[in-house]
Amino acid sequence: MSAQPVNPSVPPDHVTVEIDGQSLVVPKGSMIIQAADKAGIPIPRFCYHEKLPIAANCRMCLVDVEKSPKPAPACATPVMDGMKVATRSEKALKFQRSVMEFLLINHPLDCPICDQGGECELQDVSLGYGRSVSRFNERKRVVPDEDIGPLVATEMTRCIQCTRCVRFTADVAGTYELGGMYRGENLQIGTYDGKPLTTELSGNVVDVCPVGALTNKVFQFRARPWELTAR
Repeated sequence: MSAQPVNPSVPPDHVTVEIDGQSLVVPKGSMIIQAADKAGIPIPRFCYHEKLPIAANCRMCLVDVEKSPKPAPACATPVMDGMKVATRSEKALKFQRSVMEFLLINHPLDCPICDQGGECELQDVSLGYGRSVSRFNERKRVVPDEDIGPLVATEMTRCIQCTRCVRFTADVAGTYELGGMYRGENLQIGTYDGKPLTTELSGNVVDVCPVGALTNKVFQFRARPWELTAR
């Protein structure tokens, strides 16, 4: 006689998890962030994009998983049956705020002149998780810009190394024209040969960039997003 499932109403290819006290039935293999998104539970993120491969390098989506000794990246941690996750606990918020503070160490304070201002993911998340005053006095680093084509303007000092643009050119465009160079705090995103992007999809990196590192060169400094109306 075969063993009966604990909850017969749960399909065999699904598991039951609890996120912020809310019980969810989600497909096996789903990541915590995917389960939370379906339930409308917000988790901050920068590198994660539902249309791109998972990188888990920004660490903004760290959450508190019961019985886990360390914080877990929600974008790269698969759900397990009976798992309990806290995204807004004291520990989880401490993780997220620490990552936010780290990301802002080298980010320039040029929101008033940045084309991404008003629709910037870093701006939005920093309002909820950032500190009002920085505890770091070190000089901010400056990253040289590249001319990567007629469609994309670069301001790479604003880059937070989320690698969305790298994964887009590799896995969507299939050209592998962008990549990360150097290591640690010297990490830079750019082209390997210093030449402009050749893919006809190059303009899309503007849309996947969560900050103002890659912006629309043709529309640069024309208008703010809140000044535009849909027709």
